[in-house]
Amino acid sequence: ARPLIPFVLDGGNATVFAYGQTGSGKTYTMTGMQEMTARDVFRTLEDEHPHEDLGVKVSFFEIYGGRCQDLLNHRHRLVVREDGKGEVHIAGLQECCVTSGAQLLSLVAKGNQLRTTQATETNDTSSRSHAICQIVLRRAGSGKLHGKLSLVDLAGSERGQDTKSHNRQLRTESAEINKSLLALKECIRGIASNSSHVP
Repeated sequence: ARPLIPFVLDGGNATVFAYGQTGSGKTYTMTGMQEMTARDVFRTLEDEHPHEDLGVKVSFFEIYGGRCQDLLNHRHRLVVREDGKGEVHIAGLQECCVTSGAQLLSLVAKGNQLRTTQATETNDTSSRSHAICQIVLRRAGSGKLHGKLSLVDLAGSERGQDTKSHNRQLRTESAEINKSLLALKECIRGIASNSSHVP
């Protein structure tokens, strides 16, 4: 993911997904990515963009059971909207200003602690939500978006045989997670094939 840092600092939008089965190490891997990204964003800003008026902001939200919740604002319920250009906006999402890698990391750690987790067959603290950490660069004066890096830690997929001992709530959760991951796969397939219709 390292090449994405200068790409975002030069005005690009990029996304990194951690995708895989429950218990395969997605959250562990993404936590390491968040730490390295926090360090590298500020290091690269100082080395390559020292005189630019770029401010760094972070937002962190989760999607759980069809609900969107702000992990940096008391799990405030958020509304997902699409504008006339087909761009998706998260209404009410809080962006926190950060001035150092350490400050960014402390906010990310706070968000990670508030994520929805449950004990499953494979993991005592399995992530049951999709968590989206966004590191956003905005122009200091106008607040105009310059670049954005989204670090997405998806909830893990589960095979049917791994959910046999689950209670009803956990089985419903697992079905919702698998359904949403299938929807994401179909979206990516639609975009990659330049389909006229993206689900």
